[in-house]
Amino acid sequence: MIRLSTNSFSWNKTYNVGVEELDGPGICRQAATCGAAGIEIDPSRVTAAQLAEARIALSGASTGGPLFDAWNDADADKVVAVAAGAKALGGEYVFFTAAPKGGWGRKEPVTVDDLQRAGARFSTLGARVQREGVKIGLHNHAACPAGLAAELALIRDHVDPALVGLYLDVGWAFCSDGDPVAIIREFGPRCMGFHFRNHTATKVPAQTLAEGAMDIRAIAAAIKSSGYSGWVALELWHRNDVAVNHSMVDCQRESLAWLRSLLQ
Repeated sequence: MIRLSTNSFSWNKTYNVGVEELDGPGICRQAATCGAAGIEIDPSRVTAAQLAEARIALSGASTGGPLFDAWNDADADKVVAVAAGAKALGGEYVFFTAAPKGGWGRKEPVTVDDLQRAGARFSTLGARVQREGVKIGLHNHAACPAGLAAELALIRDHVDPALVGLYLDVGWAFCSDGDPVAIIREFGPRCMGFHFRNHTATKVPAQTLAEGAMDIRAIAAAIKSSGYSGWVALELWHRNDVAVNHSMVDCQRESLAWLRSLLQ
């Protein structure tokens, strides 16, 4: 069964036009009002009582770190702590965003040695997260073709597939000139979660999921054909350069309803 989640309220207050309640209880209420069954949020920001009151689940949580650079035990411990917190609130996964080699804002080339080292770190981390009772996957976040290729190579060739999966962000894949449908077909059961957002042909985020240049219908069909069962998260992004004429609440409600119809 595919269930719909959202993190559009929880990950950045700046882009939530027309939304005032962005504390823990407010995020839970807003997400439930929009028709989401779950939210992706740091487990330290909500309580079991708040989730229960809104009748919404914590689907999973976001983590990350410098996997290609100065990775250390403290970085791994932070991820495991988030995984444990998510599990305590009923969460099923954490998605991990690896900082680009050299840090955010840089595009240093990734070598095979870099991939092998990062893969060993990720597999070790995956084993620890798995012991907490949740899954972990790499959340692709590159904004260039070479970066996406490195992220996919890391999962394809350098991690233990029993420990680490791919959390496919279809929007970022498109922005990196990737083909989300082809990626889903290639990785199949190794896809353990999805972020959905549409973009224009110039890679600007779209106001709703139905607007934009991406073939969302084809992406949803590929997910269904793969036999995927789990959470799919909506992640709208109302940046300053996005033509927004409806509130985030209305845009999420409309987008979740449409996505639900595509995935049924």
